[in-house]
Amino acid sequence: MIRFKIIILVIGALIFGCSERNKDSQDIADSNEWELVILDSIQVGFLADIREGTFSNGIGLIKDISSSTLIKFDSLGNILVKKEFPKEGPGSVTMLETLLEHNGGFFGTTSFKNIYHFDADLNLKESLEMPFSGEARGGAYNRRNIAVWDEKILLWYPGRNGISPYLDCFYRDYTLLELYDLKTKSSIPVVRTPPSSKFSGDDFFGRPYINFTIENDSLYLTFSNEPILHIYALGDSILWERSIDINPIDFKLLPGQKTPVTYEESMKMNEAQIHGIYSDSNNIIVTYYGGIDEDTFVNNNLKERENFFRYPEFRKNYLKIYRVGKGWSNEVILPSKIKLILNIESVDKSFYALRDDDYLGEEQDYITFYKLQLVKK
Repeated sequence: MIRFKIIILVIGALIFGCSERNKDSQDIADSNEWELVILDSIQVGFLADIREGTFSNGIGLIKDISSSTLIKFDSLGNILVKKEFPKEGPGSVTMLETLLEHNGGFFGTTSFKNIYHFDADLNLKESLEMPFSGEARGGAYNRRNIAVWDEKILLWYPGRNGISPYLDCFYRDYTLLELYDLKTKSSIPVVRTPPSSKFSGDDFFGRPYINFTIENDSLYLTFSNEPILHIYALGDSILWERSIDINPIDFKLLPGQKTPVTYEESMKMNEAQIHGIYSDSNNIIVTYYGGIDEDTFVNNNLKERENFFRYPEFRKNYLKIYRVGKGWSNEVILPSKIKLILNIESVDKSFYALRDDDYLGEEQDYITFYKLQLVKK
C-alpha cells in the first residue's frame, strides 16, 4: 500500500511538472516581451561609406555613397556580385537611394527622375522614368520609403506639379506618395496626411521623413518625428483607417509653433526619430532614436559636423513591436554600436545590421555586419 501511494505521488508530480512546463511554454508563445541577441558577425571584404542597403531571402545588397557601386553578398559575407556603374551616358546610375528586393531582382529609387530596376546579377534591366522631376534633395540613412503592391511601386517621390516638399505646409496640403504602375508605366498621387497627425494642423514642427511598409493589403506609415503609426487600406484608392500611438518612453521633440521652424531652432537639440519600419503577417516593427535634450546637445557642441559621430553616446536606440491582438511590446534597446539595420523580414528570422566603426573608433579594411535575433522573454 505504501509503495502504491509513492507511485501515485510520483506520477502526480510528473503530471504537475509537465503541465507547468507546458504552461511556461505557452506563456512564452503568447508573450509580447522581447530581447535582442547578437548571434554572430560577418565581414564583407569591401571598404566604403554605406548608408543604403537591404537584406532579404538570404541575400544582402549595399551601396557605396561615394560611387555608383553595388555589392551583393550572402549570409556568410561572401561577395557574390560587385558592380560599378557609369555616372553618365548609357547604362549610367546616378543618385541611387533606397534599395528594395523584389522577386529576386532589385529596385532603387532616386530623388530626381528614375526608378532603377536591376536583375539578380545587378545588371540594369531598365530605368523607369517618372512623369515629372522630383523635388526632394538629399537622401537619408536607409529610409523605408518604397514598396511593391499589386504590380505597382509605392514610393516617396515629391515634386508633382513642381510642388516642393520644403514648402511650409507641404505635409498638410499635398499628397505624400506616388503609385507607379509597372504595366502602364504611369504614376498617380496617393496618400494624404490623416487628421490624427500633428502635421495636419496649422502649427509648425521639424520637417519629418516618411517611412512605410505594406502588409496584408494595409499600408503602415510613420512621420519620423511623430510617435504614431498611421494605417491605410489599400484598394482602388488608399484611404486612412486609423492611427495607433506608439507610446514610447523616450521621444524628445521640438514643440509646435506658429511660425516655421528655422535651421537654427532645429539645431538646438536632436529630435527623436523613427528611422525604420518593418513587418510580417502578424507584426509591425518600428525602430527609433529617443533624441538628445537641448542642454546635452549644446554643452557637447553636437551641432558641429565633426561631432556627429558622437550622437550614439547621448541618445538611445529602440525597437518596438506591434503584434496584432496584443498591442505594443516592451522597448528593446539596440546597442549603440549598431549603425543601421538592413531589413527585418520577420520577428522569427535573424537579420543583419551594419556595425558603426566610427563610434567604436575602429578602422578596418572590410565592412562588418552583426547577425541579430529577436527572442521572446
